[in-house]
Amino acid sequence: MKQEKQRGEWQDRDTALFLRYGHIFVPEREEWGRTFTDLIPFERDESFVAVEIGAGGGWLSETILTQYPNSKVIALDGSQQMIRHARRRLQSFGDRVEFRLFNLFDYEWYRMFDEKIHCFVSSLVIHHLDGEQKRALFKGLYSVLDPGGALLIADIMKETSEYARIHMGRAWDEETARRSLDFEGNLQAFNQFQKEKWNLFHYPDPAVDKPSTLPEQLGWLQEAGFTGVDAFWVKAGHALFGGYKRGEK
Repeated sequence: MKQEKQRGEWQDRDTALFLRYGHIFVPEREEWGRTFTDLIPFERDESFVAVEIGAGGGWLSETILTQYPNSKVIALDGSQQMIRHARRRLQSFGDRVEFRLFNLFDYEWYRMFDEKIHCFVSSLVIHHLDGEQKRALFKGLYSVLDPGGALLIADIMKETSEYARIHMGRAWDEETARRSLDFEGNLQAFNQFQKEKWNLFHYPDPAVDKPSTLPEQLGWLQEAGFTGVDAFWVKAGHALFGGYKRGEK
């Protein structure tokens, strides 16, 4: 997906680029944060444990820890560079955040937890799994999630038609250009987005990016046992969706 490297690989420079411009490359990331916190099934003063799958730079963990002052977050990532960055960003939260290195592709990694997990959240990670891997993961997460908990995912979607692909690609370009102007006052970030061929609707890289359609993923959640399954936010080929595990908290 990126121009100046071997296709099918993710390198440290990609991590650095995303840490620098991720808030611009992600459509309406601020709204993602508000949507996540709206949907977490706990009152603001309740205690619970959330796991962020692929915490990256730590912005989503920070949002949860800030909005829920009695929560704890277990932040997982496969990159030591990302964990170092997130650790610096979240140091003020002390022992309310725990960092763990993990491998998304290891079978049943989600069985590592000794404590009860009340919520799994993820932003721009699950699309690295193929369809059957996502389907199996949703079932696995349901099996270890505490009753009354939630699985909430924000990610890039696979288009369902050529018309959709063209629209999603254009909309993502336009949103990134707008955010580049809003945040930087210029198009430098958007130009980098274009140079690195970040828009996978224009430059697919199936060795790394394996998005599934939104209808498929909603169906797999229901199949796994989740209720209240829905797409809560959709724009520019990205969606925030999820569901809940029936039972008392």
